[in-house]
Amino acid sequence: MKKFRFSLIAAALLAMASCGPESEIKQGDIKVIDLAAAVGGGKIVNISEVADDIKYVALETTDSSLIGLGARVQIENRRIYVQSRNSNTKDIKVFDIDGKYLFTFNRTGRGPEEYSRMSTIEIDNVTGGFIVFDIIPSTSNSKSLGHFKEYDKNGNYIKATIMPVIDPGRLDGVKRLNKNLYISSVGSISSAPMKIHGAAFDTLNNIVFELPLTEVPEYILNEMQEEIIGFEGLAKERKVLFTLPPTIEIIKNQARIFSQSNDTIFTLDQKLNYYPTYAINRGNYVDTSPDRSNISYIKGNHINLDPESYVESTRFIIMDFIMRNFTHEPYDEHIQGKNRIITVPRTNCYGIYDKQTGFFNLLNQPVRGKLGLREDLKNGPPFIPGHINSDDYASALFSAVQLIEHAEVYEVKGELKEIVSKLKDTDNPVVAIAKFK
Repeated sequence: MKKFRFSLIAAALLAMASCGPESEIKQGDIKVIDLAAAVGGGKIVNISEVADDIKYVALETTDSSLIGLGARVQIENRRIYVQSRNSNTKDIKVFDIDGKYLFTFNRTGRGPEEYSRMSTIEIDNVTGGFIVFDIIPSTSNSKSLGHFKEYDKNGNYIKATIMPVIDPGRLDGVKRLNKNLYISSVGSISSAPMKIHGAAFDTLNNIVFELPLTEVPEYILNEMQEEIIGFEGLAKERKVLFTLPPTIEIIKNQARIFSQSNDTIFTLDQKLNYYPTYAINRGNYVDTSPDRSNISYIKGNHINLDPESYVESTRFIIMDFIMRNFTHEPYDEHIQGKNRIITVPRTNCYGIYDKQTGFFNLLNQPVRGKLGLREDLKNGPPFIPGHINSDDYASALFSAVQLIEHAEVYEVKGELKEIVSKLKDTDNPVVAIAKFK
């Protein structure tokens, strides 16, 4: 373990060598998340071990508030935001904290206060408003390939900002770090090797911090081949490089930066100090073979983090790992397709890290094929948060059908029992809100 810690710290410090004189390198201890030691085991963890309470909120069902399949939920500033994942859906349903429908945010169009369907929408964690990144240039002669527009918590337009220009590559997407700072990672392709992996910039569009390149293992570098992209009749063919952009998550008032290609989780704080914070010890569960042809999400001699699943509270970090050959609880996920239910084999397993004790557990399934924490407070379905806000409120979404079928087998309690007794199959989902310790 000492050798592992030393190598990670050395790599992290090398990665920060390009931070520049305006930033301060903070060299604290890196806390190790020991995944390797947990492989082959696991336990069922009750939600009462990590949360003080859980409540359920039925979202009002009206013709205007109907939510589509594959929705995700987020709670900010005592409002509930629900965005569906259906293709070409660029709207967000907004409810108050008691589930009353307020309005739908959707400003797609070609006007100066609107955005294209190519956009990505972030809930502003500071104001409760909306930040919309659009890859369509706001002007024909713009040097930037993208811009973002800001709207207040009621959906009213505030302003548009052209993304800062970097060379090579471009910044792709934007999140708010504080009232006066934004942060963005690079796009997934570039015409030349990248010099940075992202940047923080102020309200005047000045880059104030450049995210250093993440160290990439040799076996992954071998995969980063040039690719030729062409759009027939629209553009000439050009060669591009894959850039392996990091994932950025805002945790309270700090940014966490991490990548599938690196086991270190970095922090950028309010004073623009950048430092390694956590390291995932995968031990021997790293496949360095140059032959990647037989690797899939269910087969392969390595384990990696799904970067889209990372959530963190004051005390806990919850992550989803793709276990492949090392899964001890494989399962099938049943996805509703257009005309039929599609069965997809999975090897995913969530893990929870206690920052207070330093202990890491893989989470066994409370119900066969259902991932998450066992909900022992109201006896609801297994709970896994899709989001945790700065006040440590973790939220998850359950369809009406899920809850009705669950209550047919398990005796639910409290307000959940009352909610289920009134639910119809066609009703909007129900939000579960757990107050993490």
